[in-house]
Amino acid sequence: MPLAVLIGYLLAEPLDSGSMAVITLVLCVLSVPLVMRWHHPLLVFSCNSWIAFFFLPGHPPLWIILAFVSLILSMVNRSLGQRQNFFQARSVAYSLLFLGLVALATAMLNGGVGLRFLGGASYGGKKYVYFFAAIMLYFAIATQPIPRNRAYLFVGLFFLSSLIPIISYLGAWLGPSFYFLAELFPMQVAVDNVETATATGRDFLAPGIARLGELEQVAKGVLCYLFACYGVRGLLDLRRPWRATLFMLAMVASLYSGFRSSLVLFPLLFAVMFYLEGLYRTRYCLVLVVGLVLAAAVLLPNVNKLPLSMQRALSFLPVNVDALAREDAGGSTDWRLQMWKQLLPEVPRYLIKGKGYSIDPNELYMVNEAVSRGTASTYDAAMVAGDYHSGPFSVIIPFGLGGAIAFLWFLAASFYTFYCNFRYGDPYLCHINALLLAFFVVQTFLFFFVFGALHSDLLVFAGLAGLSVSLNGGVAKRPIAEVESMPEEEVE
Repeated sequence: MPLAVLIGYLLAEPLDSGSMAVITLVLCVLSVPLVMRWHHPLLVFSCNSWIAFFFLPGHPPLWIILAFVSLILSMVNRSLGQRQNFFQARSVAYSLLFLGLVALATAMLNGGVGLRFLGGASYGGKKYVYFFAAIMLYFAIATQPIPRNRAYLFVGLFFLSSLIPIISYLGAWLGPSFYFLAELFPMQVAVDNVETATATGRDFLAPGIARLGELEQVAKGVLCYLFACYGVRGLLDLRRPWRATLFMLAMVASLYSGFRSSLVLFPLLFAVMFYLEGLYRTRYCLVLVVGLVLAAAVLLPNVNKLPLSMQRALSFLPVNVDALAREDAGGSTDWRLQMWKQLLPEVPRYLIKGKGYSIDPNELYMVNEAVSRGTASTYDAAMVAGDYHSGPFSVIIPFGLGGAIAFLWFLAASFYTFYCNFRYGDPYLCHINALLLAFFVVQTFLFFFVFGALHSDLLVFAGLAGLSVSLNGGVAKRPIAEVESMPEEEVE
């Protein structure tokens, strides 16, 4: 009862930081039994959920806290005699540990991690937190096996949690009385879009030239879940047209986001899945070619009638789009190319000793002042902040050759794991393993050739690898009968 009285008193001012801290602590203590029982599915759900504790210093995402808690609980269970195998995919685990050691050594050689909100003298520590938390995430997910009968449930938790941004827009639509949701959900962008749409009298789904990253994530989650459940063959099943309808709606939503990468990600993912299922040898290939030709014949002459955000996503194609959309997209590309030209001569300086993620606050302040006065470009500030908008630069500059070797080792080991699980895994999981392999291949392509940032994309790679290992109980092996039928020299 005293606790109830205290909470009632604190709820009189729920937005006060002290009240939030005490209420959060009480809720965390009360949720301990639930977390101990359900920490693994909660962790899988949190990977793409966009939920974060915005009222805490540093705004830590939910997945970081759950990764730490889940890994600790797994260690405790192992110490109590339960079988917890942290190295079911040894090569993946060792490569991540090596990558973590390289990052830790680089941080120590560059003056430490630099958590500013804890009193550090430099910025950049948040990237280290994301980086090491992603490594913990892999071990926390991979250690716990997923029962065969719950495989599709966990895949749904992993991908469909990306629908969470819908809550942000619902809260923004309902008005200021629901803005308290911003303490857990990223509502600021949603509120800005809805308020702008209300003021201008237009639909927020056609926000001029704005880009809606949340919409792309929603579309990605829906498409991946559809692929995991039905595969390409199931989506093309005319007896169940609702599947193809959902697929097309998700594709349209991805174009509304305004990101050109979405027009690379989803068709490429479809193509890889199409190949893995062997449909290129069937009549589906002819049907697909005819469908693409008809769609192009209808869409291409009318591209300039689409919303500007969709035209921006299509602007890299040789089609007639609005000049504003093409200029906006071209300016973004030129901005990156100019930054990469300046970064390339700097690479040899960091081959042995990486730059790390630490940022001198004085240097950052000076470059921001120079940008505001027009004596420096905005990409100069991005370079100082370590936002290179390039996967290779985000590896080689912070962590040098050691980090590049470790990361390539991790990618190779992960690809081998995905391929073995797809090739030799349980047939019941064939669509899931095909989707995980295809998504990993496409995400790797995007990381190297379109856009990437190691500290954030490592969450995607580690989450996919951990999910595959957890679903398949490690790395699937070639059946003994198949090995025995092979020539002796190939077996050796």
